Amino acid sequence: MKTVKILLRAVVNYQRQQLNTRHAKFIFFLAIAFVAPLLSLMLPAVAQTTSGNQTQSIATASGSDHTKYILGLPEVFTFFMLMLGPIKILVPFVKMTKGTDAGFRHKLAFRAALISTICTLAAAFMGKHILKSWHISIAALMLTTGIILFLVALQTIMQMYSNAPRDEGASSAPSLAMAVFPISTPTIVTPYGIAILIILMAAAQDTARQIGVIGVLLAIMFLNLLTMLFAHKILKVIGIITLIMLGTVIGVLQVALGVEIILRALTLLGVIVSQGG
Repeated sequence: MKTVKILLRAVVNYQRQQLNTRHAKFIFFLAIAFVAPLLSLMLPAVAQTTSGNQTQSIATASGSDHTKYILGLPEVFTFFMLMLGPIKILVPFVKMTKGTDAGFRHKLAFRAALISTICTLAAAFMGKHILKSWHISIAALMLTTGIILFLVALQTIMQMYSNAPRDEGASSAPSLAMAVFPISTPTIVTPYGIAILIILMAAAQDTARQIGVIGVLLAIMFLNLLTMLFAHKILKVIGIITLIMLGTVIGVLQVALGVEIILRALTLLGVIVSQGG
């Protein structure tokens, strides 16, 4: 009887492992299916982002009364999703709120989302005027954006291969002050995300375009709020391994995007000559 019980337990354990493997495969392919649209939307858009002069790097005039923008609102959504979106906030929020009650997490999420929204809206409306008053060209801002994005993404990827233990910081008690730092800044409101937002607003030639960009930005901030509100449940469903794989793919994509932005900025500045020119 003991032998039969051992065999039955072995069979049950094997079936559970098979189910877990199938579940992991399903999550993996689901993550790939999520990343694929990002790639298909972003890479063609980035390749054309700066094909003209500085203002036309994101908008090109196709008529006297109408402006056709190279980056449509779906592409703008993709850029914001990658640079200001909820993917990178999920794991940090879960770690920072570990052991806290749901009420505290909800207050923290709402406060962080509100602060992030205010910061990004302020940058959107003030950035264009600051560019003009400081005589900063869009090409120079693009070069800065590319460098920062490249360095941050590269550092994130290299940390995955580092054997040194990560410094998670002092184990202080969670408080609502975390809504400002480190949740809102620098986790949600990244420097390169703000730079892209300023570039898009500076290149907008009409009010409708500006409203569209702001609308996409508010949608991303709403997704950030939902992610923080349900962060613990989301992490339980998809698992940490899936997030690590997804984070690796997005990290590599960010490095490539940073290099592409740098190259396009150097082309605008005349440092390098484009293949078409």
